[in-house]
Amino acid sequence: MKGESELKKELNLLEVTLVAIGNILGAGIYVLMGKAAGLAGNMVWFSFLFAGATATLSAFSYMELASMFPGAGAEYGS
Repeated sequence: MKGESELKKELNLLEVTLVAIGNILGAGIYVLMGKAAGLAGNMVWFSFLFAGATATLSAFSYMELASMFPGAGAEYGS
């Protein structure tokens, strides 16, 4: 048919391997969520809230450290 293009193989072995590993790890996250829901029951929302708060505090700590040493290890050094 006119207008249809043929797909070409563009991924090499390394890229296909990385995609497969990403899929396996991504599926593992859903399994862990199911286990967490089984352990926490109705309080599973609290565990996610706690994890989010912990991640936020870690991000603030990293921001403070990065502001103390602005040029150390930075891609965009000043």
